[in-house]
Amino acid sequence: MPALIARSARAAREVTIVGVGGWFQSAFDTRVLGAFRKTHPDIAVFFYPLGNAYQVLGLLRGQAAAPNSDIALVETGVAARATTEGLFTPLDAAAMPVIRDLIPQAVVPGIAGPALMLDSLALGYNPARVTRPPQTWRNLWDPSYGPRIALQTPPDSAALALTAVAGGLFGGGGPARSLEAGLTALAQLAPRVVLWDPRPDVYSAIASGDADIGPGWNAQAQNQAAQTPARFAAAVPGDGSPVVATTINLVKGAPQQAAARTLIAWLLGPEAQKLLTNALYFAPVNTNAGIAPGSLARAGAAPAQVAHRKDINWEAAAAIRNQIAAAWRGRNLGNP
Repeated sequence: MPALIARSARAAREVTIVGVGGWFQSAFDTRVLGAFRKTHPDIAVFFYPLGNAYQVLGLLRGQAAAPNSDIALVETGVAARATTEGLFTPLDAAAMPVIRDLIPQAVVPGIAGPALMLDSLALGYNPARVTRPPQTWRNLWDPSYGPRIALQTPPDSAALALTAVAGGLFGGGGPARSLEAGLTALAQLAPRVVLWDPRPDVYSAIASGDADIGPGWNAQAQNQAAQTPARFAAAVPGDGSPVVATTINLVKGAPQQAAARTLIAWLLGPEAQKLLTNALYFAPVNTNAGIAPGSLARAGAAPAQVAHRKDINWEAAAAIRNQIAAAWRGRNLGNP
């Protein structure tokens, strides 16, 4: 009987996190959640993986009447929609003091939970074929930096970010003019694109030798570089990159609210933030994390990189992502 009671008590403290799987789940579960489990043996943590943030949103909608998940990790645009639909419980500094230690950009109006980490758009490349590391986004348009490009297409977030980069480089003015200029610039790349929407991803395509260069999110790119250093490297261009935030949210009606709050507070704290940067290459949001300059630079979070970050309204981008995808197809950008 005592053993049965103990198992029931442990089961009652099991927190379920829902988020994007793949490389992130593997690294996050092992390196970050593994550290939490050691210091909080009374709270079990289970990570439920899905393919993308929109699938997470669909799951949360389906569970709205009786949630099975406690915490959701989703990008800003999806988090805003989920907040509007009442799927999350708002978190603030009064209820969770660690939020006071976060950078101002981590707390976004209209989103229930703060950012857990930031990621910059980067250029991945094969160092054996691209012998001069790219320094600027304009290098992507220079054939000497690799004649074979791999590109994701919208509605993938990297493609939306690249559209904004191209519009900023070659356009300017209002949104319509910037989009038109960006599409024109991207069409100039099309003859050099050897892979559209490579499977499983741009990073693997470059590392395997099927492409030379391509944009992708820095954290996964740095992870790929650590796994295959001779065949893949990554650089955050010095002229500035778009940044996407992954927010951490308490699911409304979560079965394990108290334990979930404990985990969220720990993940936002210095120990977890340092792990997210040193081991997973995400830019931190906690100002007290005390991360070494080299790790910050690799995560796209050195002071000069932060100063040149390009802001994207991800809520607005999410709302028009299908229109941007249609605009790409209208320029014959993507697989026929």
